[in-house]
Amino acid sequence: MNQAARRPRRHARSPWAGLVTGMALLAVPAFAATKEEVAVVHTGRGDIAFRFLERAAPGHVAYVKELIRRGFYDGTTFHRVIPHFVIQGGDPNSKDSDRSNDGDGEADRRLKAEFSTALHYRPGTVGMARDADPDSGSCQFFIALENLPRLDGKYTIFGEVISGMEVARTIANQPRDLKDNPLESIVMKVELKTKKVPPEILSLKEGPNGEVLTGPGKPKPWDPSDVRWKAPALTGRGNDPVQTAAVPLDLCVDESGAVLDVRFGRLDTPEPAKLQDQIKRNWRFSPAQLDGSPVKARFSMDSGGTRLAPSQVPGTPVDFRSEGLTLPQVVVRATVPEGELTPEKEPALRLTIDESGHVTDVSLQATCGDRALDEAAMNAAKVLRFTPAHRGKDPVAVYLDISVKWTEESSP
Repeated sequence: MNQAARRPRRHARSPWAGLVTGMALLAVPAFAATKEEVAVVHTGRGDIAFRFLERAAPGHVAYVKELIRRGFYDGTTFHRVIPHFVIQGGDPNSKDSDRSNDGDGEADRRLKAEFSTALHYRPGTVGMARDADPDSGSCQFFIALENLPRLDGKYTIFGEVISGMEVARTIANQPRDLKDNPLESIVMKVELKTKKVPPEILSLKEGPNGEVLTGPGKPKPWDPSDVRWKAPALTGRGNDPVQTAAVPLDLCVDESGAVLDVRFGRLDTPEPAKLQDQIKRNWRFSPAQLDGSPVKARFSMDSGGTRLAPSQVPGTPVDFRSEGLTLPQVVVRATVPEGELTPEKEPALRLTIDESGHVTDVSLQATCGDRALDEAAMNAAKVLRFTPAHRGKDPVAVYLDISVKWTEESSP
């Protein structure tokens, strides 16, 4: 910056050059801030301002500006906040007191995806939320809090924060329920203003993954029925006084047993911010172990430090037995190679099946005595497909224990 400021004033190559084939260059001095129309999001925690990246997503920018001018966003909330990940808001469903449908709402039309190969999710990058259909973005936007490379090229980027990232992170750290909705609603009012914007676009630069609670390295849900797991145990509460009225919590702890995250199972939790701070600072656990190694884990417990149980966060697999659901007997057929004896025992397997009916994990609960045949059975289970389990009308992820039947390999 210092060197550029001492040079003669000249037009520099825009950071947008090459972003889209045939795109015109911006004739802006590399060292000069310019004035642009930006969005200012007013909240009770402070203001967040973001610039629009119109050259990358002209359709999204035009529509979001239209919604802002209409006052569409006024009274909506940040209904999904996750530390070290994103804050998301702008759903018209969030204007009322019914939280059950927050995240399901849309504006009056959907937008065709405008994915970029040049832009990246960095702290402050603003993207458009969507469902499985790439062209389903409408009005809900999110602000990245860390580098999130797994989102690159999958969610349209249409803006970048120019001020207020400390406000975004404050919002992300508010006490929240099991669906990541803040216990105290974070209401917004959005307007367009002309402000100076920095010449540098940070989202043009890649960065290492910064996720802690989400993504590939997220805490695993503790499954007490899986023999591979050793449960976490609360070993100390520091100076934290015992709560007189225990409230349900959902906790994430890291490999050392330190508390990474707290969610609350009750909206009427008294003084949740104080309780959250006490738990993060004072509580310590012997870490959960999977296959003998400490792992990040997610589980539930009450604020009295008792009633350890599986996580209650929506999307966590549930056990068919605990839910009172039944399935026809499921059998994996595994082949015994010709010339080998069929084992007397059958391995016991526990599957994790996602909301689409795909097997996402196979856990060996009891061996047949032959490691190679255990592997053959597990590989056969991985390709199974199921009709999704449902709770009411909603598909749910589940755990399922299954048996194995041996078949002998025959000569051609």
